[in-house]
Amino acid sequence: FQSLAVAMEFPDAVVTGLASGTYSVFGPAVDAFDTAITTAFPTAMSTINDYFTSVQHPLAARLPLMKASYALFAIAFYAVALLVLFPVGKVLGKRKYRFIGLIHNGFLLALSWYMSTSIAITAVAAGYSLWNNACGVDGPHDWRMAKLMWLFYISKLPEFMDTFLMMLKQNYRQVSFLHLYHHGSVFLMWFYVVTKGPGGEAYWSATLNSAVHVVMYGYYFGTMLFVTGPVRNFLNTFKFFITKGQMTQFVLNCVQSIYDLHIVDRADLLYPADLIQVYFGYMITLLALFGNFLIQNKGKRSPGSASPVSSPNGSPTTASPKVYAKKRN
Repeated sequence: FQSLAVAMEFPDAVVTGLASGTYSVFGPAVDAFDTAITTAFPTAMSTINDYFTSVQHPLAARLPLMKASYALFAIAFYAVALLVLFPVGKVLGKRKYRFIGLIHNGFLLALSWYMSTSIAITAVAAGYSLWNNACGVDGPHDWRMAKLMWLFYISKLPEFMDTFLMMLKQNYRQVSFLHLYHHGSVFLMWFYVVTKGPGGEAYWSATLNSAVHVVMYGYYFGTMLFVTGPVRNFLNTFKFFITKGQMTQFVLNCVQSIYDLHIVDRADLLYPADLIQVYFGYMITLLALFGNFLIQNKGKRSPGSASPVSSPNGSPTTASPKVYAKKRN
């Protein structure tokens, strides 16, 4: 696993290149946003910046784009983009956006596979136990893991495209509170995680989420390629992972938190307890919202189909393209 971890390491040059490329596109807007919110809310921004500086892990200080104002800008951009895409979708009319969807889902499928595999391999190579792992500073695999945690955090940005495609397709019903809360809050939560503990116990949630996304985006990619037929029917056998797989990972994250906070003696806990507590509370909110989604949609089936009408992340989970087109497109 040592050699595999080295072989699958996320290169420093790619980290730098991604950050430079992102800043070259959004830099002026980000800087203007930073100036605006600092001017409008000087006390609040000073408090926020001071807090994140005080809790910043040494490895997080080496990672790019790790300013609170950058994270807030991303959320503001997400919100504004939704408002802009509403009239744009109306003007463009009903379209499938199949090619864009294939590229989007295929990219996130490949990225999720890389993250789930490389994080798991790096954790084993670093000698992690299942739970109660420290976020080191100068170990041979600490920087390697920190970069992967940063990549996982940054990967939440292209996932915003899920929502943008819904708006362009005018699938407004899918842009639910659950969907918006999930996409927006997970980005902010992982900014906090990567700032304070880019490694250690964070590996567990990142691995689980990436693995679930391999199935999820793999399903969406496959069903866009195979609209009907035996391959589509085979893919539909995995559709239960879309929501129930998400909920399973939330439960497993809660179990990890309970173990760390209540089974491990506090003096022996190797990861920040307050960060675990915050993450546990966040998982409870997701469990409640996803559970409510399942309850509200229990028994709601497309006519002639054995699958749910929609999934909480907004992609279709039906086997009947005609029914889906009638109801959504």
